[in-house]
Amino acid sequence: MEEELIKEENSPQEDFPLPVEDVNVIKHQYEELYDKYIRLAADFDNYRKRTVREVEELKDVIRVELIKTLLPILDDIERAFVSIPEDRNDGMKEGIGMVLKNFQGWLADQGVKTIDTNDNVFNPKYYEVVMVEERTDIEENKIEELRKGYILNDRVIRPTMVKVVKSIKEGE
Repeated sequence: MEEELIKEENSPQEDFPLPVEDVNVIKHQYEELYDKYIRLAADFDNYRKRTVREVEELKDVIRVELIKTLLPILDDIERAFVSIPEDRNDGMKEGIGMVLKNFQGWLADQGVKTIDTNDNVFNPKYYEVVMVEERTDIEENKIEELRKGYILNDRVIRPTMVKVVKSIKEGE
């Protein structure tokens, strides 16, 4: 009995020509399915590209948030380093200096740069003014850095905290 089933399954089928209408319907169905396939492939490719882009953006957000969290610690290390007297000989200044250098090196490896205040030109994109002082004994306005600011890929992570010293003429 098993041999009969096998023979029936493997028996040659007769060729029946399909009517033209059926061929046209099959061609139309094929074209619709092919169109759907092409659109689905394009949609998937767009999804893949969007996902890769979103993952990279998320990595950047996480990196920025981590660096923002660590910057107050860097400030503390810098203050500790500056507060140690030069004549102290127990290696404390040298040790904290090494920690500070390593921390700054890691930030540089991440692409973090300090915001430069040397040009004395106020830029609200980079500076946060916390004090304004008016003085008559200076000729032009100055900016005094109170806390360092940092950028990553031209994006401000933390603005530089500054005091603006304005030049005023006597009697104004």
